[in-house]
Amino acid sequence: MTNKNNREMLIASAMVLPALILYLIFQIWPLLGGFYYSLTDWDGIARVYNFIGLDNYKTLFQDENVLIPLKNSCVFAFFSMILLNVLGLAFAIGLDREIKGKNFLRALMFLPAMLSPLIVGYIFSFIFSEPLSALGDALNIEILKNNLLGSQQWSLACCIIGVTWRMTGWYMVVYLAGLQTIPSELFEAADIDGASVWKKFKNITFPLIAPAYTINMVLSVERAFKEYDMVFSLTGGGPGNSSELLALTIYNESFANHRGGYGSAIGIILFTMIVLVTFIQMKFLREREANARS
Repeated sequence: MTNKNNREMLIASAMVLPALILYLIFQIWPLLGGFYYSLTDWDGIARVYNFIGLDNYKTLFQDENVLIPLKNSCVFAFFSMILLNVLGLAFAIGLDREIKGKNFLRALMFLPAMLSPLIVGYIFSFIFSEPLSALGDALNIEILKNNLLGSQQWSLACCIIGVTWRMTGWYMVVYLAGLQTIPSELFEAADIDGASVWKKFKNITFPLIAPAYTINMVLSVERAFKEYDMVFSLTGGGPGNSSELLALTIYNESFANHRGGYGSAIGIILFTMIVLVTFIQMKFLREREANARS
């Protein structure tokens, strides 16, 4: 029996080993390399650089060109998380009903998630600059007359709208999967008891989709902090740096400004933020799942 268990363990280890090696090469090694370069003045190109310790970290916490994108990233993550989960859940509930053509509508809702974020960014760049301005002129709506992407006040909101349009269908699919695990008998019993739509949602639907809710909440925040493509194609981080996110700052500092060590330090800060936020989310959301099961 022991030999059989050892043989099964060896087989399992051999099957996991290739994936583990790839993970170490493409995930852990670059992370360690990024941390090392964050302690240097490497320009991103030269083979010669100096070790400067924590100077990059001391500088970035006093650098407005980093602090503003940091604030923008937090605002972007907060509002996109809310919109994606509220709309995703709303569409999931609506398309979980027995309605005509629901499969077609589900596919239609999911379609934007299959598009490249760069393409979506260019599409919305056109929409915000020309058709929306023309609509503002026609309806005499002052806020729409000018290009919203050129406004420091509205450029970040435009990025949030673009991301929400593209990714709502993806989060809808996750919520749909959660909704389909709820036994229909629970709703039938609630109908017999005369429960309202709100009470059924509050006491049955929302507690029992806790795993789907956890997945979507964590992924929406993680993806928001790492968002790059949409902002790059939609606003380029402008005007000024009013819509610039940390992921774009890392690119600009590392490649445009030739400060690879400094960009690596910003990347390590972004990585640390994502880990901390994810840990906090998982702690509270797992507790909610446990309470929902009890």
